Amino acid sequence: MRAFWADERGSIPEWVMLLVMGIGVVMALWAIVQPSLGEIVTDALDQLRG
Repeated sequence: MRAFWADERGSIPEWVMLLVMGIGVVMALWAIVQPSLGEIVTDALDQLRG
């Protein structure tokens, strides 16, 4: 049992790194796309209002 846990020791930092990198990618994409999305939503609401 102890050998099993010794082999798994490095997996936590790898998952943390993947999580942080994934969050970074999402934030970068959001920063690029957010102004366009805001404009699309505003235009759609303006068309609904008439």
